[in-house]
Amino acid sequence: MSDQTCRNFSKKRVNKSGSYLAHNTISTVNESEFDENLEVFNNWRALHSYPMNIIYMNLHRRIKKLGIQDAIIVQRLKRSPSILNKLNRFKDMKLSRMQDIGGVRIIVKKISDIYKIRDDINNAFPHKICYEKNYINNPKEDGYRCLHMIFEIKNLNDEKYNGLNIELQIRTELQHQWATAVEILGLYKNVSYKSGLGDERTREFLCLCSNLFASSENTPIDEKYYGKNLSQELKNLNDELKILKYLNGLTVAVNHHDKINHGNSNKFCLILLKLDESMLNLWSFRNITDAKRQYENLEKEITRGNKNWDVVLVSIDQMKSLQKAYPNYYLDSKSFVKKIKSLIP
Repeated sequence: MSDQTCRNFSKKRVNKSGSYLAHNTISTVNESEFDENLEVFNNWRALHSYPMNIIYMNLHRRIKKLGIQDAIIVQRLKRSPSILNKLNRFKDMKLSRMQDIGGVRIIVKKISDIYKIRDDINNAFPHKICYEKNYINNPKEDGYRCLHMIFEIKNLNDEKYNGLNIELQIRTELQHQWATAVEILGLYKNVSYKSGLGDERTREFLCLCSNLFASSENTPIDEKYYGKNLSQELKNLNDELKILKYLNGLTVAVNHHDKINHGNSNKFCLILLKLDESMLNLWSFRNITDAKRQYENLEKEITRGNKNWDVVLVSIDQMKSLQKAYPNYYLDSKSFVKKIKSLIP
């Protein structure tokens, strides 16, 4: 996603707008003041498009050179609700210091592919590697597993991009299937399970699933499950909660607003899930400016109307891989359900 038309607001102004939007809604404040802060917010987020695309292209070349087969690589700007929820959850968080506004995700077949990519990056990378978080060997309490790296942009000709952070997530297909199931349940039950919210029994179900997947990939499981029969515990919990049946029954109708070429001619895709209508709307764009304009208009409509919609703007190398990369928007957890059924008695 390359767009070099963004204004360069001060970080103080960016932080002020982030805080304002995190603590106010358009229904409770002056509309023009709200829109002014929203413009600053959207501009700051859009500023990450260009460096994010640079990281994306670099990683794309590396994966090809490494000969890793069937890897999926996508890039996305973080959704407004996710950014604002994060600002609300972490009181000391500032918008200008948020490190995952621009993100690249790589989905691979094997655990070994994750470390092959990681080692290649550590060997030589044109931007500063701030740190790595290995949630595979040290998973989050909820069961989240993935390798995260944070880059700081360096040495670009336009100074406004230098110092921005871009996040990289590398995960296996199994880890991606699990994260997709978490997203889908969260969307439909309107609760952020990935933030540690929601009912305890469903969170335990998801955690058991994650640890079963980890065991099948020969990666560490949570010590609280040592010596336990995870397959039987998961079966018992599913018999009680019927989560697999629930996930399997979700469907969505797909509405293409234009003809999507499944080759390489489309650069950007806008995905809008209308949960109340079980409708998925897709738009494709070759121009990032047009894509972002439509994206911001839809987000504003969601904010103003308090709609039960979810929208994301992504860039992907092969449009035919869109559903594999973002199955949560298709309410598609079939691979997850099939795998879990194969692991329980």
